[in-house]
Amino acid sequence: MTAHRTHAAGLVVATALGMAPLAAAPLGRLGSPFALLVVLPALALALDAYGWSQAAGAVIRRVPEPMARLLAAYAVWLATSALLTLDVAAAAGATVAAEVAGPDRPAQRWHLGAAMLGANVGSLLFPFSNLTNLVVVGAAGIGLTAYVAAAWLPQVGAAAACGLLLAWRARRSGVLATVGVQPDAIDEPSARPAAPSGPSAWVGLIALAGGSGAVVAGIAGADMAIPFALATAVVVGAGVADGRLTPSAVACAVPIGALALVAAAAVLNGPLAGAAVALPRPPDDPLGVVVALIVGGLLAASVNNLPAAAVGAIWLAGSPVSIVVAYLVGTNVAAIATPHGSAATMLVRSIATRREVPLPAIGHLRTAWRYALTGSVAAGGLLAAGIR
Repeated sequence: MTAHRTHAAGLVVATALGMAPLAAAPLGRLGSPFALLVVLPALALALDAYGWSQAAGAVIRRVPEPMARLLAAYAVWLATSALLTLDVAAAAGATVAAEVAGPDRPAQRWHLGAAMLGANVGSLLFPFSNLTNLVVVGAAGIGLTAYVAAAWLPQVGAAAACGLLLAWRARRSGVLATVGVQPDAIDEPSARPAAPSGPSAWVGLIALAGGSGAVVAGIAGADMAIPFALATAVVVGAGVADGRLTPSAVACAVPIGALALVAAAAVLNGPLAGAAVALPRPPDDPLGVVVALIVGGLLAASVNNLPAAAVGAIWLAGSPVSIVVAYLVGTNVAAIATPHGSAATMLVRSIATRREVPLPAIGHLRTAWRYALTGSVAAGGLLAAGIR
C-alpha cells in the first residue's frame, strides 16, 4: 500500500473509531459499553503494534519467580481496572499475557486467567471503574465519596480472597513451577526491556490521556466512551497511516459476540425493566445485602452484567449505598462464574482465541465459579458486617 493510501486509510479508520459513541447512542444506557467494546480492542492492538505490550510484559517478567510474577500481573490488572476501567484492563491484560508468561501455553492460560480475574474483581472500587457501576450508581443517586466509602473494604476483601485462591490453585497445578525467566538472565543488559521512545512514547501518552479523560468524564457523569474513542482514533489512525496496522486487523479485533450481546440487552431493556419494577426492594440490613448480591450475581452470570445493570438501575433507584454495592458485587465478581457473564471476560477470551491460546467455555465453567463464590462471600461478608 502506498504512503498516500495508508494515510487515507488511517484517516478513515480514525474517523470510524472516533464516531463510535455517536453511532452507539441509539442503544441508550448501553450505548457507552457498546462503543467501548468497539474502540478498546483497537486501542490494545495499536499499543501492541507500537511495542507497549512487549515492554509491559518484559517489565513484569523481571519478577524472577513464576508464582510471584503471576500475582504481580494480577495486581497490575486489579489497579488498571480500578483506575482505567475493567475493559482497558481486560484488553491490555489479554494482550500482554503471552509476553508475561513466555512461550509455554499452560502458563499463558494462567496469565490470561489472571487478567480476566483482575479486570473483573478490580472494577468495584470506583463508580467509573465499570460501566455497570455507572448505570446503577447513577440511578441510585449516590455520590462518589459515599460510594467509595462503602465499596473500598469489600473491594479489598474480594481482591485478596481471589488472589489467595489464584495462588493456591496455581501452586497446586504445578504448571508454573518450571516456567519463566531464569534469575541470572534478568541481570544481563540484553534482557532488560527498552522503554518505548519517539512515536511509541507519544502513543502511550495519548492512550493515558484517554484513560484520564474517561475518569474525569465518569466523575462528571458524562459518556466515558468519548475520551477513549478520541484517543483510540488518534492512536489507531496513526498506526494505520504509518503501516504498523492494517484496517482489516483493526476490524478483526472487534469482539462481535460481545457486541451482539450488548445490542440484544438494549432491545430487551423494556421487558427487563418491567420485571424489575415488580421485584420487592431489599431492606438495608445484612439480609438485604445477601439478597441484592444473589440477584445481581444470578442475573449477570445467566444473562450478562450489562442487562443486569439495566435491571438494577430500575430496581435499586433510591436504595441505600450498601445495597447498591452488594448488587454490584454480584454483577462484578459473581459474574465471573460464566464465560458470558461479563463483557471483560468475553473480551479476554476473544483476544486469547485470536492469539491461538483458546480458553474453552467448559473449562471456564469448571473453574471460574470458585473465584466468583470466594470473592463474593468475602466482599458480601465485609459489607454486611459494616451495616449497623
